[in-house]
Amino acid sequence: MANTAEKLGLIVKNLSVKADNLGFHVVIPEGTEKGAPPVSESNGKYTALFSGDKGTFKLEVSDQKIYLKCTLAKADMAVENDFSQESVSLFEEDSLRDQDIRSMSNEFGENIEKFYSAGQTKKSKLPTPVSKNAAKSGSVYYDTITLGARISQIYPELKDEYKANIEKYGEFLVEDFFLNHGNAYIINTIRENNPQKMRKLFNCLNEIYNDGTNEVQGVIVITILGSLRNDEQLLANCVDYMDDMTLAVIEANKYLAKSKSANAKLENPPAYKPKKQKKKSSFLSQMGM
Repeated sequence: MANTAEKLGLIVKNLSVKADNLGFHVVIPEGTEKGAPPVSESNGKYTALFSGDKGTFKLEVSDQKIYLKCTLAKADMAVENDFSQESVSLFEEDSLRDQDIRSMSNEFGENIEKFYSAGQTKKSKLPTPVSKNAAKSGSVYYDTITLGARISQIYPELKDEYKANIEKYGEFLVEDFFLNHGNAYIINTIRENNPQKMRKLFNCLNEIYNDGTNEVQGVIVITILGSLRNDEQLLANCVDYMDDMTLAVIEANKYLAKSKSANAKLENPPAYKPKKQKKKSSFLSQMGM
């Protein structure tokens, strides 16, 4: 109902000063008419979204309730599982008074400030993935941090392992994460060969490979897909979903199937040391190919 969007729009307006002070701005849904509330509607759920350098938060109205949900993920990286519910209130729009709207707005403002300030200091130490816009612009390449974060979005069970890896070592040990945790989920998806799951996985891998550093390309082809161990059926399952990396994956698997030393290096990688890379180059030489 239009009344729902209008009432939610009033809360958005009341929150605008607090949000601006915290570095957030409201995201205007595509197609919003001039002067209309910055609210989107889908299947009876009304949403107002705010984005900033500290993360993303949203107000959702459904079933006569309004929810405040927050995440430290950027808007172009955030998925539903990233958001935590920080507040919920009744939203009986026909009986909402101006006083009720002001009270909700104040409560949401306090919870937003709490979430994005001292209460989240430890969580905010997680490194920031490269955004899609930045990678597509060519100003920066996707890195291993981004790969780990994006795979953890596809497999939410890996999120704790991703965070624990960084907290334990003070940096992201990419080989440790995939060889000991991530690869098992990825190979299970490839073995299952469900088209929807395969497209989701390889859309991510192809995107990061095409716009990634030499290092992250090597991780995808050798550390992750090299773990297929030249299994003909598993490789066949992948062929229809791989783009530019198809030949590299096939050649890497053939090489790993013949080289004991390369397999030993894959199974017992040296400690990860991040390197600044300004351009991409061939990574197959890392395995002596």
